[in-house]
Amino acid sequence: MGNLKEIRNRIKTVKSTRKITSAMSRIASAQLVKAQNAATSARPYGERLEQVVSDLMSGIDADESLNPLLASPAEVKTVGLVVLTADRGLCGGFNANINRATKNFVKQKTAEGVKVEIIAVGRKSESYLRHEGIAITSKHPAPELKTIVDVSKAVCAETVAMFTGSKDTGLPHVDGFYLLYNHFKNVLVQEVTNLPLLPFTPAEGEAGGLTPVFEPDPKALLEHLLPVALESRVQQAMFNSVASEIASRRMAMDSATDNATELIGDLTLEYNRERQAAITKELMEIIGGAEALK
Repeated sequence: MGNLKEIRNRIKTVKSTRKITSAMSRIASAQLVKAQNAATSARPYGERLEQVVSDLMSGIDADESLNPLLASPAEVKTVGLVVLTADRGLCGGFNANINRATKNFVKQKTAEGVKVEIIAVGRKSESYLRHEGIAITSKHPAPELKTIVDVSKAVCAETVAMFTGSKDTGLPHVDGFYLLYNHFKNVLVQEVTNLPLLPFTPAEGEAGGLTPVFEPDPKALLEHLLPVALESRVQQAMFNSVASEIASRRMAMDSATDNATELIGDLTLEYNRERQAAITKELMEIIGGAEALK
């Protein structure tokens, strides 16, 4: 009977776990719609903004367009990397894929003789990098839909300060910046993407193909729009990262719920077999005792 009690307790525990994973899956499903809409809605603005920046850059001379965010160093000795992960787990390979890509990036750049300064966004990247012995220059909490604007502004302020060599911040100087995040394609597919941030280069194919007239002048507009375009690029990455995290959590919880259901079925079958064996044993003992009395 001790074995039967143990199996009953296991069934009860797995059922409780299934309730939790099922609830988390439903919550993620409700959040996913909002996150997916936010990520999709942010794309047209970012694409149009990059098109305007591309038109501005093509409409002025190279010497005039030498903005600090466009300057390419003669030699790359140090690069910065912004890593986007989550503050929580239970979302499948969402964090692990980014952390693995981060480690490979650092290993590759180190082999090339280039130092990497990392800005960790999300506790999961911070804890992983510290465990691997990789130094972190700065850290930020993982963005949520309501905090993406604030987090992106803080991250962009640090990247610009490090790239332009601002000394009053106390941050190290870098010759380029990259952004590593999960790009949301659909609920089933989230792709690890390494996006170049600085020096700023408009995405290919974004030019409008026209010769627009800008006022007051293209150079002044470019100085204003480049930081805005940089923030927009980081915000879009964060929208994609949040949507990818929620989608990964939903898939992981769905899989956990299915596994729990299957395990409950197996345990129930085992319980019935053990119970039947115990009843058969008792019947045999009763029959044996009755035969002995004859």
